[in-house]
Amino acid sequence: MFIYTIGDILDLLLILLTITTITIVGVIQWYKQSRCKHDGGYNETQKCDAICRRCGKNLGFIGKLRDKK
Repeated sequence: MFIYTIGDILDLLLILLTITTITIVGVIQWYKQSRCKHDGGYNETQKCDAICRRCGKNLGFIGKLRDKK
């Protein structure tokens, strides 16, 4: 028989709260990126990737993005 202590219950609640927070933040970021038109410009990383200024999504290799425009 397993005995639950206050420490076990608090640890479980802390883990559940952390997982819930990470999930909510991820869903909000995914929704924001999926609705963005990516027309607000972009920044270039040192790996030659284009990052949308509005939503932060990685748009891929910057050369392909420049060729489109």
